Amino acid sequence: MKIYNIKKNWEYWFFEEQEEFYEVLENTLNKGYQIIDSFHLCVEVKKDSHKIIFSFIEQEVVDETIKDRIKEMDKSYQLVYPSYETCILNTISSIRKSYNRPIYYDTDPKIDSILAEKKYKNIIIMLLDGLGENILDKHSKDNAFLKRYHSFTNTAIYPSTTAASTTSTKNGLAPICTGWLGWENYFKEIDRNIILFNGKNYFTEEPTGFNVYKALPYTFFYDDLDVNGSIIEPDFSKEERDFKEILQNSLKNLKKNRDNIQYVYFTDPDGLLHEFGTRDIQITKCIDEINNALEEYVSKLPSDTLLIISADHGHTDVKPIELHACKTIQKMLKRSPSNDSRCITFCVLDEYKESFMETFKALFGYAYDIYPSSELIDKEFFGKRTDVPSPYVKDFLADFVAVAKNEYYFNYKSNDNMVFKSHHAGITADEMLVPVIIYRK
Repeated sequence: MKIYNIKKNWEYWFFEEQEEFYEVLENTLNKGYQIIDSFHLCVEVKKDSHKIIFSFIEQEVVDETIKDRIKEMDKSYQLVYPSYETCILNTISSIRKSYNRPIYYDTDPKIDSILAEKKYKNIIIMLLDGLGENILDKHSKDNAFLKRYHSFTNTAIYPSTTAASTTSTKNGLAPICTGWLGWENYFKEIDRNIILFNGKNYFTEEPTGFNVYKALPYTFFYDDLDVNGSIIEPDFSKEERDFKEILQNSLKNLKKNRDNIQYVYFTDPDGLLHEFGTRDIQITKCIDEINNALEEYVSKLPSDTLLIISADHGHTDVKPIELHACKTIQKMLKRSPSNDSRCITFCVLDEYKESFMETFKALFGYAYDIYPSSELIDKEFFGKRTDVPSPYVKDFLADFVAVAKNEYYFNYKSNDNMVFKSHHAGITADEMLVPVIIYRK
């Protein structure tokens, strides 16, 4: 911690570690200081005539212009809000309509037009995890498969995260219906935050024995279509996952004597993006391999096949906020935050419900917008107003939801958690815009 005197009764306190920043801030507030201003994750507090700026944003010069110079660091991001008129659920509605089955969302006119051209024996929906429009633009050559057959752009399911999006794609209903709203959620049955995909305790990674799939069951959107429906995914018990193996399994599962509808999913480039960020050469190599594998794959597809490739979400480069160390927020909560690092929910103690949003905005308003959870439901973030919510939604979304809008993400687990270079679940264009690649044979 370094203390700089700006002028009489006005100081600048710089902290190299966020943990110390939040600890000293809480102690200072407990001494009667009040937050009077906030800017770019810095806060200014005052007691009587004494003012202190708290910061973990290092500055070479500390003088009376310090606030203006820190404010100049603010970045403007294009924001894209959820839309259930321009997402994968509309594609699914088009497919269901072509089989004369009930639909729950508007169809996609572009997909309707393709399906009206001819009767396709094989329809394949493929999701490449994390392949947002920005990732495709940065890392794929113009003459490569994914760019050649790029048709249009969709918005991601919200939250723009794998558990929500892949489940909605398989089921054909929005996250508010499935209850699959984030990477992990709080289950009151066992008073734990559980990773939805594997049932483990989010904070300790220990098995809980709780069956999430039984609590949040779902069917597949093709179950009533009289087709050979199949789910082609990697073996998640294996560390190494081979895209070519996934494609081979897809080809093997196309029955000659029946209509086929497949959901095909692969984990890359998401894992590499988390580890290396959106600009690394590792991502380019990965996309090259995917493009080459797809060229070989489509050459082996039978005729009368429609292949629709998209992504569950995109990615944006990020920096961590150590929320787990922020006692000012933690003391207001009934239980730990939950859901996802860039779409995070808070269950607040009754005595703080009036002041929570104001305090949150003062500390994190640059990085996140905060809403009462009921307001985001009304704004159709998680599905249409006409959707029937899962009985778990009220517990999962709790009292307030914070939505990331720029380059920060919350580490609410611990100070030894993985540091992500890139992340998702917010509402920046990089996270919310996904390509739709159409190949017809």
